[in-house]
Amino acid sequence: MKPILISHELYQDSVLLRLRRYYSSGIFVVVNKDWPLVAKFWRTDLSYITILLHDGYDAKGPEPRDPASMLRSYLLFLMTKPEIGLTEWVNEMRRIPYYAILSGFEPGNLPGVGTFYDFFKRLWGSSRNNLKPKKLAKRTRKPKKGKKGEKAPTTTPGKVKRLVDWMIRHADKKSNLPSDRLFHFFQTQILTVSANLGLLGDTNTLTVAGDGTPIVTSVYARSKSTCDCRAQGLADCNHPRIYSQPDCNAGWDSAREKYFNGYHLYMISATDSNYDLPLYPRLQPASRHDAVSLIVSSVKFEQRFTLGTVYKMLLDAAHDADAIYRLLLLVNQDERLFPCQLRLLLLRVQYTKTPCLWSSKFSNSPINNLRIGMN
Repeated sequence: MKPILISHELYQDSVLLRLRRYYSSGIFVVVNKDWPLVAKFWRTDLSYITILLHDGYDAKGPEPRDPASMLRSYLLFLMTKPEIGLTEWVNEMRRIPYYAILSGFEPGNLPGVGTFYDFFKRLWGSSRNNLKPKKLAKRTRKPKKGKKGEKAPTTTPGKVKRLVDWMIRHADKKSNLPSDRLFHFFQTQILTVSANLGLLGDTNTLTVAGDGTPIVTSVYARSKSTCDCRAQGLADCNHPRIYSQPDCNAGWDSAREKYFNGYHLYMISATDSNYDLPLYPRLQPASRHDAVSLIVSSVKFEQRFTLGTVYKMLLDAAHDADAIYRLLLLVNQDERLFPCQLRLLLLRVQYTKTPCLWSSKFSNSPINNLRIGMN
């Protein structure tokens, strides 16, 4: 059955009604630190998610849970107790009516754990749970360590150059991503509100920053064998293994100077205001270098971001690669290679005597006196 749209005004009315019903007698109490959460969800209209996911529900069948309430509950879970997991979160909503009410549910009539996972599948625009297949070659090597205080080098010489060459050939082709549906909601319902409030700065001349940060998912990669070599006494074999998180791998955390297993979150953020709000977060494999993440993320960002024009990009020394400079120069010199919006994102390059905003590493750089900006 298709979900019924519940407006944000109806959600607000239900919160007032249920808080009075369950918390006016003094049995339950809303303490001072709980009210900021009430204020956040009171102002945040998530009802558009019902319209966005409408086609993902069957015309027949039982009445589904309100998608906006499901998303609201998951956001509340992440804001309050992300360490307990979804199973315990459902139990927490049963124990504490405040969480159920703020999510938009009637206490005592709550979704189960499986309902949350069904909702996630509708948000994820793919029939596969992962980008990579679970059956992969055995991972035997960790990435190279970086020098003290520096990020790890790229694993393959010339990788950035080859990727730039490939991007130049395919820059005008947009490929669909499983996360597109979620980013569309993020841009239309959250970024647009921030832009209208002036929290992103001047959207006609945005200044953005790009950088990566490690996201740890587990201490070790979890996998199981696809062969019986160990039963035959062969402790070390090279047969493929089935990984529970195939999109994760091992990476080097240069800030903490240690290896980690998980993702590399590359974030493009607005820096024209005091808030540094994210514009395009994208999860990459942990082993991926910042320079590679920039090339991949920037092109995908350009193809999807519609709220303004990027005027400058601020990047650190990890992005100081000749191929990236060459890409920028090609963008400036040959309009035929790139669509207009991509040229605006990757910016035009001018030789000036001012310091380079593109990279903070100036020594031994082929272009150590650049200013990136529009002509």
